[in-house]
Amino acid sequence: MSKMEQFEAYLMREELKYTRDDEREAFLLSFGGDHGSYREIIRIDDNVLQSFVGMSVKVPEGSRIDIAVAVARANYGMKIGKFELDMNDGELRYHIAVPVDGDLPSDNVLDRLVHIGIAMADRYMPAFLAVIYGNEPAKDAIALVEQTA
Repeated sequence: MSKMEQFEAYLMREELKYTRDDEREAFLLSFGGDHGSYREIIRIDDNVLQSFVGMSVKVPEGSRIDIAVAVARANYGMKIGKFELDMNDGELRYHIAVPVDGDLPSDNVLDRLVHIGIAMADRYMPAFLAVIYGNEPAKDAIALVEQTA
């Protein structure tokens, strides 16, 4: 069974709604959170299983340096995954990668891959919005989110 078939079987067992994109070897999922809506792309390459959680905000050009600082502060000490900011177009996302040899990992690991990125994006969304729209310093916005968790 291919890795795409293995992952699709996992999604069916978990009863998650998805779209399969065979051309990009990916699955597309959508989730709603407390602070936004999120699109997740799960890509399956030969040796890596990756989750990219797109956040529902494009960072305006004038806020990208401040958000880059917020991303660096949020990422420091993270054990699983990281935030990424595309300085060219303002795309903000959460990324997790899991090395894969042979078959995909257990359902418990796949659960974490699918859900941790969504949880982290939703947890930090208020901080990013506060920096973009509230002119909150990155240090204060990230500290507030991390204190309340």
